[in-house]
Amino acid sequence: MAAVITKYVRDGITYYEIRGALPDGKRYRDRVGFSEGEMRFRALVARRIVLMRNDYLSEIKRVGDEIKNARPTPGWMSQLIF
Repeated sequence: MAAVITKYVRDGITYYEIRGALPDGKRYRDRVGFSEGEMRFRALVARRIVLMRNDYLSEIKRVGDEIKNARPTPGWMSQLIF
């Protein structure tokens, strides 16, 4: 699952946006903005982008685990019917 990170400036604020697909077909999108003053602290900006990327990867893992654990019950197994 590849994520696309885009950078754009709107009204003096620099935005970084991460977009990608999740294993269940849904789209993932997260955005963070920095003012001109905050952009001077490159280490802060870089750490926040790394955190966004890690959040995306953990969401992929969570959704993948949900899909893996949501197996239908086989026909030979007894099922409860209410």
